[in-house]
Amino acid sequence: MGFSIIYFDDEREYRNPSSTKYNFGVSIHPGLKEQDIKAISDAGFDTVRIDIFWSNVEKQKGVYDYKNSGYDELDQLLKKYNLRPYYILAYSNPIYEDGRFIKTERSREAFNKFITATVKRYKNQNVIWEIWNEPNLELFWESQPSEDDYFKLVQRVAPTIKSLDNTGTVVAPALAGLHNKSMAWLDQFLSKGTLNYIDAISVHPYRDYPPETVAQDYVNLRKMIKNYTNKEIPVISGEWGYSTAGAYKLNEHEQADHLVRMFLINMANDIPLSVWYDWKNDGLDMSNKEHNFGIMWYSSNPKLSYLAMQTFSRTMEGYTFVTRLETEDPSNYILKFKNQDGKQIIAFWTTESNHNSYIPIDSGKGQIVSMLGAIRNVEWENKIEMNFSSSPNYLVID
Repeated sequence: MGFSIIYFDDEREYRNPSSTKYNFGVSIHPGLKEQDIKAISDAGFDTVRIDIFWSNVEKQKGVYDYKNSGYDELDQLLKKYNLRPYYILAYSNPIYEDGRFIKTERSREAFNKFITATVKRYKNQNVIWEIWNEPNLELFWESQPSEDDYFKLVQRVAPTIKSLDNTGTVVAPALAGLHNKSMAWLDQFLSKGTLNYIDAISVHPYRDYPPETVAQDYVNLRKMIKNYTNKEIPVISGEWGYSTAGAYKLNEHEQADHLVRMFLINMANDIPLSVWYDWKNDGLDMSNKEHNFGIMWYSSNPKLSYLAMQTFSRTMEGYTFVTRLETEDPSNYILKFKNQDGKQIIAFWTTESNHNSYIPIDSGKGQIVSMLGAIRNVEWENKIEMNFSSSPNYLVID
């Protein structure tokens, strides 16, 4: 059940790659058609994250309608295209609460009944079950995000999920951000004994700066986890993306750069599941940040990010992170990966301007695969000179 990951000693020496599997998912919204689900699979994603809204399922007390709310159809499509469901058991119901929160025992019990019906319906699919979404934000837990009320909810429903679905994985809290305020909230939440109830910590490491900056955040997060348990608790990146609008506005090609770099950096930091937000732009307003996270345009035409994802998934399938090769330029990222057959891939890019630099590897030959899938054959002796840009490239060694 859950995730299989490996860890490294202080020298980051390579361990058995067969013990690791990295998963890559995408967040979606209701209403997608089969062609979208097929395109998600064709892109190389293996996991799909979506809210199951309590208020959409239970509109009459005790009556749970999964057919008309669209969840049965979606679940069947995920099965058809061999995609793992990542279901967010989410939000309050006006039948029981007058706001987006759960604060009373009556509501917790009603939510637990909703979860019972949902898990019974969709169990035995290796589902990731997430309890709520970003409860540390007022947007999702009005009007005062309460670690105590949210913990009571997790404490109530997590055992129910585990008792009903022994193939599932229970994750929480879908923490918004890894900045000081959100980490303080998480510390209070974990101090209540949360790690006795869940299988993994889910976080949303959004930031208005490059994805490489997340590494220290993961270090800090794992230190916090170790304050509360000796068990190895996986950390999953349950939602993270970059918009082509807003303050940190990226163009279409830069968004593709960030998608691939985000996934590679998460692999290098032992994150067994990384979920991109999101699948498709939510509207035609090109200035609206929230509407422009998609790797598909609102028209359902693919962005460059789609092609970058397809190339990434095909190239990196079955590979496990080994180490970051050291160079004199700290802006150069040279990450070494290896598969079960011993074949190696070097992924490389820079966080600064384009320049040529050497990759220190033994003599050999192979192929260079560009971020968007162009391929050329190469041979080298002792080291190989490459152009480093913001777009990751892959050196596939024969």
